Amino acid sequence: MKVLVLGERESCSDYVAWASLNNVIPVFATPPVIDLDTPVESWPKSVSDSIRADVSLADIDDVISFHDSYQIQLDALREWMGLPSRDLRTLRILADKTSFKAHPAVRRYITKHVDLPNGMNAAAALDTVEEAGLSFPLVLKPSNGFYSAGVIMVTQPSEFAPAYKQTRRVGSVLRQGTGHTTLIAEEYIDGKEYAVDGFVKDGAVFPLQIHRKLPPLVGPLFHEVAYLTEPFDEALGVGFRAMLEALTRGLGLNNSPFHAEFRFDAEGRQLILELAPRLCGGGTTTYQQLAICTGMDAYALLHSVYKTGFELVATEDAVALEFDAPIPDSGFLHALDEAVAVCRDRGAVTVYLDKQDGDYVLAPPLNFETVLTAYFKLDSRASAEALLADLIDNCKLRTSASKE
Repeated sequence: MKVLVLGERESCSDYVAWASLNNVIPVFATPPVIDLDTPVESWPKSVSDSIRADVSLADIDDVISFHDSYQIQLDALREWMGLPSRDLRTLRILADKTSFKAHPAVRRYITKHVDLPNGMNAAAALDTVEEAGLSFPLVLKPSNGFYSAGVIMVTQPSEFAPAYKQTRRVGSVLRQGTGHTTLIAEEYIDGKEYAVDGFVKDGAVFPLQIHRKLPPLVGPLFHEVAYLTEPFDEALGVGFRAMLEALTRGLGLNNSPFHAEFRFDAEGRQLILELAPRLCGGGTTTYQQLAICTGMDAYALLHSVYKTGFELVATEDAVALEFDAPIPDSGFLHALDEAVAVCRDRGAVTVYLDKQDGDYVLAPPLNFETVLTAYFKLDSRASAEALLADLIDNCKLRTSASKE
C-alpha cells in the first residue's frame, strides 16, 4: 500500500517505522494554506493542484495526516481523489477554537469566554474582557493553537498586557500555517484535566484510552510534561462518552479519529477544551500509548476507519506513561545523551529524539516542538506517578546561551 502523508517526514518517524514493518510505502507532501474565506467547494481542486505539482497521485492508495493544521487539506484532497472523506465544514469548525466554541452543539459544554480580534491592542483587549464580565484568573490562547503553545493564565489585570503580547506572537506564527488566527480569553477552570483518544465509526463513538495530564496544569503556563494513560473504562467514563456522542453528532464528525480534552470545574461540571479530528501527538502518542495500554494498533485503525473490518480487540491491560522532557530555558541543547540514558535506565519502551545537541529550542509558552519523548509500560497508576517524579528530578534537558 502506498500512502501519501501530508506533513514532513522528520515529524513522522514513528509512522515511518511502523510503515516499514507493515508493507506500507509512505510519501510526503506539504499542502498549501487554504484561504478559508473562499468557497468550500473550491478547496479540493485548490489542494489537489498544489499537491500534484510535486507528487503523482495515480498510484496513491490512501491519504492521511497527523498535523493539526492539515486536516482540512487532507479531506479536501481525499474528496478530489474520490476517496471517502469527512465533512469539510465540520473540519473548518474544529480547526479554530473560536468557531468551535460558537457552535450550538458546543455552547453548553464550555466556560465563559470572549474573542479578541486581530489588530486589537492590549489595552483595548483588556477593556473587551472586562466589558464581557469575565472574572480573573483567566486564560489567553490563540484560536488555532496546539501543543499548549501560547496558552497563558492571567491572575490579575496588571498581568494582562505582557501575556496578551506573548499569546498574540504565538498566534501570528501559527497563522503562517493555517492562514487565520484570533485570540481567545476565557475564565480559568480550576479543576483536573483529562483527554480521551478514540474513533467515530459509522456514527458510533469508540473511546479507547484516557489520559491524565501530569503534573496538574494549574498555570501560569500549560505545557504538558506527561500523559498517564489507561484503557478507557466504560463504567467510569459515562460522562465522557455522553459528551463525546453529543458533540460528534452535533458537529457532524464521523469516520474519524479524535482527541478530546476536558476539565472539571469546582461544581463538578465537565467542560470541553478541545475536540481534534486526528490522532494525538503527531500520531505517536496515540499509537505508542494505545499499544501499551490495549495492544491495539492505532495506525492500522486509522487506515481501516472507512472499511468494514474495523475491529477493536484489546490484548493488553496496562498503564502507559508518556514523558515529554520539559525545556527549562530557551537556548542551545547540550548533553542529550545523558537524558536519554536516564530514560533507558528506567526501562523505557521507546525513546524519541526530535532535536539534537546544538539545536536551538524555545521554552514554554513559545515552543511548538518536543525534544525528547519516552514511553513506559507500568502495572499501576501509582507506579507511573512514582516514575514520573523520578524522571522530573533526574531527566534534565540542558540548554545554554552558547552553541559551543
